Amino acid sequence: MKRVWKTPELDYYNLYADMLQQPHLLIAGATGSGKSVVINGMMTTALKDSPAAVQFILIDPKRVELVDYEELPHTLRYSSEPGEMVQALQEAIAITDNRYRDMARQHVKKYGGGAVYVVIDELADLMTTNKKQVQPILQRLCQIGRAANVHVVAATQCPLSAVIPTPIKVNFDSRVALRTRSGQDSRNILGVTGCELLPRYGQGYYMTPEGCRLYNIPMYETETPDIIEYWRKQKPRIVWNG
Repeated sequence: MKRVWKTPELDYYNLYADMLQQPHLLIAGATGSGKSVVINGMMTTALKDSPAAVQFILIDPKRVELVDYEELPHTLRYSSEPGEMVQALQEAIAITDNRYRDMARQHVKKYGGGAVYVVIDELADLMTTNKKQVQPILQRLCQIGRAANVHVVAATQCPLSAVIPTPIKVNFDSRVALRTRSGQDSRNILGVTGCELLPRYGQGYYMTPEGCRLYNIPMYETETPDIIEYWRKQKPRIVWNG
């Protein structure tokens, strides 16, 4: 893999904004490599828009990474228990199906309304707990969400085939690979080795259909708490049904 370093004129927000344009995004890396930093950076960037333009469905098996976003007006649903997480995916499917019905009535092929981001903090925990229920729902959501402006952002420290089966992985044509535990993990996420040689944190590969590039990634999300607190204070909470 050719390593291309981040150019000085490219800032982090442009990088995160570009990630938000992808139909679906898979983020993988070893524990402590910065997956949560990437997710928080993307969500902070998305929060520049109002709840009328951006909504979240949050799936947080570890119960600590996404909980700060639970009370925001942008959040349709926060789930951390096994049954609730399946229901959250089902709700995302219901929103997607409703949008396809609207598209059919309007004779359009792409939904023109706001975006819904289904953010899964640890895909391995979700799959090992409810794989039989989760896999077909997640697979369908990835397949049909693109045109409906429903996007899946999933992070995992364990990019194995048991966690990310091929029928699901093929729908993630955009991926972020941070430092991995092994060359095999790197191969599972990018198709080549090399991520195991990255620094423990601070750098990662961003792969899209256009190519793969190495970026510097900040270690801290300094603005995230302030932005979360701003939106938490907004009243009344806006409920958007998609």
